[in-house]
Amino acid sequence: MESQPAAEEVSSGVDAIAKPSQPSHRRAWSVDAFRRVWTATVLLSLGNWTERIVVGFFIFEQSESVFLTAASFAVRQAPGLIAAPIAGSIVDRWPRRRVLAITAIYKAFILVVLAFFVGVDSPVLWPVFVITALGGIGQSFEIPATQGLVTDSVPAKLRMNAVATQSVGARGIGAIGGLIAGTVTDGIGVSAALGIGAAAFAGATFATLLIRPAQQKAEAAAESAGTIGLGLFKQAFLDLRMLWQIRAVRTLLVAAVLVEMFGFAFGALLPSVSVNVLDTAGTGLGALNMMAAFGSLGGVIGLAMLGDYRRKERLLVLITLCYGTFLVLFASSSLFPLSMVLILGVGMSAGAFDAMQWTLLQANVPENMRGRAIGGWVFAIGFGWVGHIGLGALGEVIGVQWALAGAGVLVLATGVVLAKTARRLKGAERAV
Repeated sequence: MESQPAAEEVSSGVDAIAKPSQPSHRRAWSVDAFRRVWTATVLLSLGNWTERIVVGFFIFEQSESVFLTAASFAVRQAPGLIAAPIAGSIVDRWPRRRVLAITAIYKAFILVVLAFFVGVDSPVLWPVFVITALGGIGQSFEIPATQGLVTDSVPAKLRMNAVATQSVGARGIGAIGGLIAGTVTDGIGVSAALGIGAAAFAGATFATLLIRPAQQKAEAAAESAGTIGLGLFKQAFLDLRMLWQIRAVRTLLVAAVLVEMFGFAFGALLPSVSVNVLDTAGTGLGALNMMAAFGSLGGVIGLAMLGDYRRKERLLVLITLCYGTFLVLFASSSLFPLSMVLILGVGMSAGAFDAMQWTLLQANVPENMRGRAIGGWVFAIGFGWVGHIGLGALGEVIGVQWALAGAGVLVLATGVVLAKTARRLKGAERAV
């Protein structure tokens, strides 16, 4: 896709600001602004992983229902269908640091409230679902703001490396957080584990305020943007329609919907797999999540090492096919050690898939629409709740292993279809 003149001006401005701190190997980590963004987003990731694991385990422990556990993941994503397009428009019109700081404070408050409700005697489950859904609204703002700041902070040629490097930190802390959350939940309770997550969000708020954006012109433009009012709701959906008209973006968003529905739903079934298939409890669930996070870490490290890899569309196809294959193999395992190895591959594919999606989406739109592109992605994955609910219901009827295997086959089919349409994404290589 040919960059528009305005986009070229902004991009050259970033290069001019970031160039003095760039060594010959030109890696994102050499840019001071990026390192600050990285720190804030890693703390956010710790809070997110803690909340996801603890809530899933709590719901399954209280209800012993695969369906309700999957539903707890679904309600976290469903608000994105409404909030994400609005969030993308706001992120492109307000300073992204401000949006991310407000979001981090909001998510810390949500976890404090959640810790109160799960800590009472004989807890009622419906408030937990409501509060989790409210937390999902925060995610709709967090992801576009995070990815916008990541790519704001480096020159255009470093964006794939920046996205992957940020994902390395987020996935790495997720691996540690997953194990800690499971262990703390088993040892001193769900409320304490949620308190750790709230503290991580509070730390992320402070770290976000220390970010000095490299893209000073874009920050100034956002400061002077028009007032956000009711007109933004209409504009948000007009923006979404505009994104849909870009063929490469449309292809990426359809792939995101399908893989989110059938691939990423595996996390919603892990509590049941841990207890009913592998005969482990909270610590075993934490270990599975830890290995999935380590796999994600490995996947994004691999992308970071590739640098400005030119065949990005083929790489996305390969990642999708590997994702489906590892899911099928994981579903067939009833041995804990083997499952630990196989979920490593699942996590590797999941982490690499997300990072490639973020890279290609931002490469296929003008500079001033990158927040909206990621907002469109959050909107797309908002349909993932359909897969979570569907797999949860199917797991109740035919068992979680068969449900997971079927999901893996559908991800494989998505990879095959994506391979036939991958040429639509070639325009991304000229824009990165």
